[in-house]
Amino acid sequence: MITLSLAMIVKNESATIERALNCAKLFADEMIVVDTGSTDDTVAKAEAMGAKVRHFGWIDDFAAARNYSFSQCAMDWIIWLDGDDLISSKNQNRILDLKGSVLNDDLQAIYLRYVYPPFHQWRERMARRDLFAENKLRWKNPVHEFIDGIDSRKVKYFDTISILHDTPPDRHALKKGRNISLLRKHYASGATDDRSLYIYAVECLHSLLKDEGERVVGQFFSKVRIPEYRYEICSKMYNFYMHFCEPERALEALSRAIVEDPTRAEAYYKLGRHLSDKADRPADAIPLLTVASMIRIPGHGTPEAEAYGYGPRDSLCRAHFRLENIDAARRLAAEALERKPPQTKWLAELARWDEAAPAFEPLPPQWQEWTEGNLGKGVPRWTIIRILEENGFGPRQIVEGLRTSDRKAQPGKT
Repeated sequence: MITLSLAMIVKNESATIERALNCAKLFADEMIVVDTGSTDDTVAKAEAMGAKVRHFGWIDDFAAARNYSFSQCAMDWIIWLDGDDLISSKNQNRILDLKGSVLNDDLQAIYLRYVYPPFHQWRERMARRDLFAENKLRWKNPVHEFIDGIDSRKVKYFDTISILHDTPPDRHALKKGRNISLLRKHYASGATDDRSLYIYAVECLHSLLKDEGERVVGQFFSKVRIPEYRYEICSKMYNFYMHFCEPERALEALSRAIVEDPTRAEAYYKLGRHLSDKADRPADAIPLLTVASMIRIPGHGTPEAEAYGYGPRDSLCRAHFRLENIDAARRLAAEALERKPPQTKWLAELARWDEAAPAFEPLPPQWQEWTEGNLGKGVPRWTIIRILEENGFGPRQIVEGLRTSDRKAQPGKT
């Protein structure tokens, strides 16, 4: 049977190292942990878990550390994990099955899904050790590193196996600052290839670096012609410019994203949400959100999972509800719940809607007065519904508030 090494590079991963190693015990024939300078008890915990610990002096280069970790492995194939990666028991068993039935000398690498919310990405997760020993494959780039030299005809993709990158909250800022520092150094060394510019631009946008971000994004668009990269930068620019209170530029970026790749869902979804939630145009949002809801997650790039899961249906549900299309909203609430959104209470109440149920709970008196006053001033009903929604009222309360207002406005009708 094919044998499999686990290779990890770590530093101060005491909080998660045991969890990561536990995830690999089922399928790994050896566990190699390369420590790059921990000052906590990461090394002691790794050794207690049965890992072989090696040491590598940190030189601001993840690829160099990865290559060293692979050089310490002795099995036929190598799988890599980060110290804060997590594999479900179901996916551990799938990797064990893959090891026994798929890995062979005709393949060079295996790609699995890498999930780091809100993104999904294909990553070269397993590779043949002998190809690294012969320098036919090498890790490249000091940050957001990748395996160079893989023959795309000799790989397999497994969409049913995913690994979760589950970084503790207190380490997010540390990683963000470290990454941007490494990318600046990499760029200053002359790295202006398409991938390096893309990664640098992404980090600037995520880090909300206004001046640097605009400069790097400008250089990116002047040089890079890869549609996948161009689309993703445009999509990410929406959040960037909304943070800096520049909605016109944010919307322009989404329109540009749709031109770059009309087969992706993120831009339709973000534009639809913007029209519904920020521009109070739910009717205009519905066609865009409908398109987003029909697009399947792509097998390339770094898709934002929400745009391919519950997101479009959740937003469609709310757009229809604001237009008082209750039947459509109920159906869409049920569809959104099937896709496991993080917030379920409002959707669940709407999905269980029953007109024959006892009288709905009324709005608090001050909110009922606010609703009636604004309806009397001609404020659109969908705007009132949105504001009530945003202030925590459920669908039944909102509808009851509107119905009470309508009865008072037309006292002769029942």
